[in-house]
Amino acid sequence: MRNPTFYSAVNLNMDFIFAMPTLSPGPRIFYGWYIAGVSFSAYFLATGTGFYAFNALLEPLCMLRGWNRTDLNMALAIGTIFGFIGQYVYGTVLMRIGVKRLMLFGAVTGGIAFILIPRVEHLSQFYLVYALLYVGNGALGGIVAGTAVNNWFIRKRGKAMGIATAGMSLSGALLPLSAMMLIRQIGLTNATLCIGMIMILFGPVAWLVVRDWPEDMGLGPDGDSAAGKINPPPIGCGIPPVTTDTAEMQWGIRQLVRNEAFWKLGIAFALMMISTVGVMSQLKPRFSGVGFTDMTAMLMMGGTALAGAAGKYVWGSLCDRFDTRRVAVVMAAANIAGLSLALFRRSTPAMMLFIPVFGFSMGGIMSIYPIIVAGIYGRKNFAGVLRYTSIFLVLQLFGYIIAGMSFDRTGSYDAAYMVFIVFDLCAALLLLSLRHRKD
Repeated sequence: MRNPTFYSAVNLNMDFIFAMPTLSPGPRIFYGWYIAGVSFSAYFLATGTGFYAFNALLEPLCMLRGWNRTDLNMALAIGTIFGFIGQYVYGTVLMRIGVKRLMLFGAVTGGIAFILIPRVEHLSQFYLVYALLYVGNGALGGIVAGTAVNNWFIRKRGKAMGIATAGMSLSGALLPLSAMMLIRQIGLTNATLCIGMIMILFGPVAWLVVRDWPEDMGLGPDGDSAAGKINPPPIGCGIPPVTTDTAEMQWGIRQLVRNEAFWKLGIAFALMMISTVGVMSQLKPRFSGVGFTDMTAMLMMGGTALAGAAGKYVWGSLCDRFDTRRVAVVMAAANIAGLSLALFRRSTPAMMLFIPVFGFSMGGIMSIYPIIVAGIYGRKNFAGVLRYTSIFLVLQLFGYIIAGMSFDRTGSYDAAYMVFIVFDLCAALLLLSLRHRKD
């Protein structure tokens, strides 16, 4: 026969034991920060393998296959076209199947393509592999990772996006150096195999962690209650602020093409990206060409990318406090200053100063861009609008071509850097011309 007093005591004690963790609750980490962490890793792998790793692969591939730098830069240009076609497709698909399925697809596809890079023998095959790499990486980073962060934040969007996109620049500090050391130790083929397998294994991690919306977990953006969302302040670009998520204007292509900000932002950021990819895709060879050893040149390139990682966080955080348009103009001016320093290639102090100035400024481009798009067009419209605004960024492929042609024809990247300065100046003027919203 049960003793009711005994069982009551046991139940009371069990209730006490399981209730103990709630007696002194510590601050719970908002799940959105885990999303930002996964997006950081996605950006790291996507940008690192598709873009920064080129610094380690360029010279070994030239020696292995007898290709010149213009040949290899064409692979980046072709990959960029396919990558941005993918951005439009992913922006459409995102609204139907969500983030994690695309991240899984992107990790596996990108990883396989990276493994194939040194295994192809003809340029046409190499271009095809790079196209596949960019298609995969576009589903891993780009609009997909940006949407994952955007969906979870409003007030802290700048900080969260800065953390996530810092993965792009941090990959430049770590992945090319790691790839170069792996190539020296185990050869080009095995090095790409190791890195490609890491990409593939990231897919299941993203699948397990990512959730598309905080509302799906009974939460609200920024960790606020789901019922009490706080809306982003206007950024002063001539677009009326949204009042609630449900009241956001629906932006289709017809509305966008009649919108001044759509064209000016798209062209301005495309011009800045032309200069950024043109410089960073072959910055190690640039440093080697002015007299630094291979290891020193790679460390200098890594330092530039590391400054970019810090820049992404700082520029993103500034967007939470100040008019994003003004922040973007200051960033473009800093980019011009950094590129100007790079022209003094016989001056070691100028080259050393180039690293933090250009690195810090260029780091902010791809953190500010999604922030300003989300701020103008609204959280719910982010993926749908970014698929169209990203079309402008396909112009960055000219950065690879300009850099490659500059070196092959003049033996230096100086001519390309002067072109990039003009592009950044035009971008700054376009951003300045955006009209302030009149209250």
